[in-house]
Amino acid sequence: MTAEPPPEPSLEPVDYPPTTTLVGEVFLPCDEQASGQARRILSATLDVWGLSHLFETASTVLAELVSNAVRHAGGRQIGLTLWRRLTLVHISVRDCSRALPCLIMTGPFPTTAESGRGLQLVAALTFRWGTELLPGGKRVWAEIAV
Repeated sequence: MTAEPPPEPSLEPVDYPPTTTLVGEVFLPCDEQASGQARRILSATLDVWGLSHLFETASTVLAELVSNAVRHAGGRQIGLTLWRRLTLVHISVRDCSRALPCLIMTGPFPTTAESGRGLQLVAALTFRWGTELLPGGKRVWAEIAV
């Protein structure tokens, strides 16, 4: 009796969980209203995904990314993209500046500082975060574990 050879490895693509994006990139005016508009979009999106329990954390992260883009990048608009995979919610904000943000670790959060700790907060609340240089600016993104 001869043993059968093992089956040939499949050349079919691996079926990863799909990315869920409700809409593509949403463009918001680069002004003080952008953060509120972005939070409303985030709230509606998390509701559809059944992840409303992440709103407090995700809205804090989103507010930091949007306010940094408005404060430091200038320009007429910013782009917001939200998508999720099985275990992550991805938030990204695109602006027209190619200046990358810098995380400065100076110890505990200063209690009297008006600014300068936003990326420390983003780093503390997210699974990971990062930046990408783009031809017309940059994208700052963060991922929150579901």
